Amino acid sequence: MMTSWQRWSATDIGNRRAQNEDALVCRDYDGLWAVIDGMGGINAGNVASAALAHAIEHMELKSSLPDAVDQIEDLVLAVHDQLHDFAQQETPRRTLGCTLALMRLTQTWGLVAWVGDVRLYRWRDQALTRLTQDHLDASHELTRLIGDGLLLPDFAVVRVQAGDRYLLASDGLHNELSDARLGYWLAQEPELAQRELIAEALAAGGRDNLSLIILEVETDAISSNRSLQP
Repeated sequence: MMTSWQRWSATDIGNRRAQNEDALVCRDYDGLWAVIDGMGGINAGNVASAALAHAIEHMELKSSLPDAVDQIEDLVLAVHDQLHDFAQQETPRRTLGCTLALMRLTQTWGLVAWVGDVRLYRWRDQALTRLTQDHLDASHELTRLIGDGLLLPDFAVVRVQAGDRYLLASDGLHNELSDARLGYWLAQEPELAQRELIAEALAAGGRDNLSLIILEVETDAISSNRSLQP
């Protein structure tokens, strides 16, 4: 059986930020998606997220799982070094960087990579499961950031099933909504969930940029995508 997917995505500046420092990568044609959350303020956080998004968008994907892990790790570390060097030259008094959650699907395996507190959730059999663990300390400060400090991304291999729904969510979204609310909306039609998750996060405060990607796994179907830029 052929596996395919549909994608819905959205990003919003939120209620308090001067600009949107998030970035989305949606390579529906070859099964790779990422939510990137930039940090550093005006003319810094958006530079970090855009640099990583550009690198991911232009990556020539490896076909085997071990090669894919090595490739993504090498790419993240290369961007990490570039951002660190840029920050030392341009913004030495500010922390510049970004966090990431990335998912790649093929006909035989699924791969998740993440750094920081962008999350990946799975909705399966009416239950919500978080597949990533935040890189935060006891004070809820980031312990890993692409562009600052020592870095290694984390990886997980996932077995996807027809009917699975996956949510990649920036911290601006999941910090505003409980797991119960995330699960409630993921149980609805994805187009509705796409819209209402952003709306509810804005109503709850919208203190940061809000970004999400919803994926629905199918078999013997034609993949498509829908995106929303509020």
